[in-house]
Amino acid sequence: MARVDTVRLTEEIKQIARLQGAALVGVASLDRFEPLPPLYDVPPRGHHPTDFLPEARSVISIAQPIMNPVMDAPAFLVDRELEMIPEHVKYEYMETFYNRVGHVVHDYMLEFIAQVVGQALMARGYEAMIFPTTGLHPHVEGLSDIQIWEGPASDKAQRFSPFRYTFGPFSHRHAATRAGLGEFGYNNVVLTRQFGPRQRFNSIITDAELVPDPLITEPICLRDACRLCLKACIMQCITLRDDPTVVDYRSVAQDDHSRIFIDTPAKTDPTLCRRRRDDRPESPIRGDCVRVCPVPRMPKHLPRRLQGIVDEGKG
Repeated sequence: MARVDTVRLTEEIKQIARLQGAALVGVASLDRFEPLPPLYDVPPRGHHPTDFLPEARSVISIAQPIMNPVMDAPAFLVDRELEMIPEHVKYEYMETFYNRVGHVVHDYMLEFIAQVVGQALMARGYEAMIFPTTGLHPHVEGLSDIQIWEGPASDKAQRFSPFRYTFGPFSHRHAATRAGLGEFGYNNVVLTRQFGPRQRFNSIITDAELVPDPLITEPICLRDACRLCLKACIMQCITLRDDPTVVDYRSVAQDDHSRIFIDTPAKTDPTLCRRRRDDRPESPIRGDCVRVCPVPRMPKHLPRRLQGIVDEGKG
């Protein structure tokens, strides 16, 4: 009887999430947050599900897709002469446009869905923990926003924030792979079969025992047969963790790229990405490493630069 109740509860909670707008819903059991192959990453202290809810038994992962034109239109419109938007503000305008409809709206909606799911679990006698969708940006006395974002300066005498960048309290991407929604791609973003890298995630931790979804068993990222995301990054912010030229605490000596990436196979420098216009005034609207991904299908409308990269690969 207990098993039937667990199955019924799992489906009820998933259905609530779907009715509130979640396009994808998956469940991870707590044991999946222990080190898993192929990279056996350990959650940082303070970021394990039991750090937030000691009695945690399940983590629910939810996702909403980024619509294809929302991802693509701001990028290819920068290539065009626009009647209503002056040339000298066109980039900033499109960057703000993309951020609003490609990120901010998902952040709020996913937090709302998580709140509704958490309340439903509470109504059934369980505990639930919810999170912001994106990284936190705390106020630090005496520091500007840019100092907080960019972290330690190269000159130690001018050391700023203890953060290299601002991050969230819990990794929704790692929860998504452990809930069977997808796997990490070379671009350090989770890819799903339904939407490729074009979605955002949130998570709910609960002490309810729910039925875990099966993990992905076949690769989604095209890996070395593609590498378009690595070619598209104009600042070369992404490096594979087994690149022998990069050594830090997350590097690995070698990896079998045929296995499923439950943990990310790549490292990203978000500060370098944020500074791209300082060093490369011709830099595109952010997101090219996602925009060019051919999973689940090659995008129809790419800006000239990305289309050139794709065409070059075909040749």
